[in-house]
Amino acid sequence: MKLSNFPIMLAILFALSILSIAPLSTPAWCAGSPAIARVLASPPAPDVGTSTKCTYCGMKLYVKKDTPAVEYAGKHYYFCDTTERDAFIANPEKYLHKAANK
Repeated sequence: MKLSNFPIMLAILFALSILSIAPLSTPAWCAGSPAIARVLASPPAPDVGTSTKCTYCGMKLYVKKDTPAVEYAGKHYYFCDTTERDAFIANPEKYLHKAANK
């Protein structure tokens, strides 16, 4: 291999490594599989102002207009932040089981 081809080979290897990692970072709700939970743009009006527990961590929270929420199996679930909401979307049964055992 010529030394002048080294930057080209390095760029190709870098691009291949990025492409191999990309599927791991795709959120479950964006994947080609059927959606398991529906992200709510905002909580339903009757829920705003109510007290509940974060489905992910169990912390008490008050539902506001911008509280991260999802609908799963016909029920609304609320979270402290979007990271927790996205973790729930990836595996809701794990967190529902965890919440039931608290």
